[in-house]
Amino acid sequence: MSRFLLAGLMSLACYSAGASAQEIQRQVLGIHFRLAKEDVHKRLKEIGSFVRAERKGQEIWQVRDASFSHLIVAFDKNAKLRFVTAVSREDPEAKRVPYGQIGNVEKARQAGDPGIKNFNYEWDLPSQDGHPHLLVIARGRDSTFLTTYSLKKVPDESVEGKK
Repeated sequence: MSRFLLAGLMSLACYSAGASAQEIQRQVLGIHFRLAKEDVHKRLKEIGSFVRAERKGQEIWQVRDASFSHLIVAFDKNAKLRFVTAVSREDPEAKRVPYGQIGNVEKARQAGDPGIKNFNYEWDLPSQDGHPHLLVIARGRDSTFLTTYSLKKVPDESVEGKK
């Protein structure tokens, strides 16, 4: 009996590990698309400080994180989050993030050109559980570690086409 229980637990552990390794996160440092603009700012103030505003509703924030130095967020005219981009730290103490930590690179669309050290992996995440349709992008010049990591809301064609 204990042998069957052990085998069952091992199977469940392997299944769980496989599922979580393939799951792509729909947030960066607690910033996600279901948050209101005020809540995005509240979270950003918890983890960093405002640097400056840019054109088209973009804001640059310096953050305290082992892997990322800055977050860039942008809002649409309705104060909804359009995208969030995390910029990797470049210092020697940084905890560098491999592309494979974001998602399975074999299942990603390779939009860059590795021949010229332009690595650009993209994953399409359909709408799910109240989260919008997202494009996840990991970019860099290194073949293993990313430089930027972005989540971008994909416009709903049925809504956008009617405007």
